[in-house]
Amino acid sequence: MKLTPFGEAARSLRMRFDVSMKSMADFMGISSSHLSGIEYGEKRLSAKHIDCAVAFFRDRASDEEIAKLRRAAEQSRDMVDTSKLNPDARGLVAAFARRLQEGDTPTSEIREWITNRKEPGK
Repeated sequence: MKLTPFGEAARSLRMRFDVSMKSMADFMGISSSHLSGIEYGEKRLSAKHIDCAVAFFRDRASDEEIAKLRRAAEQSRDMVDTSKLNPDARGLVAAFARRLQEGDTPTSEIREWITNRKEPGK
């Protein structure tokens, strides 16, 4: 399993400053396993998590390192875990992403469907 950009940045800073995952997780108010899940993209990275991670390193890291952590976190939030989708759904997600990368724009019907979709639990 591969670390997300946030996971790589956070682990790099923890190793550099010789702090444990447990101390960072405790500071963030989550368990070590939850933090690990965030770093591997198995758990959702929220704005609150990002703010807590930045606060955790604020007195240790340089402004440049903090900015890098924030950028990595935003990149990680842009990622979508497709591992639990069936193969057909994964194929659709990949095809949609390829089309967008090639400069295509979604049709008005697709835009409407996405806009009107409710997130799970809401």
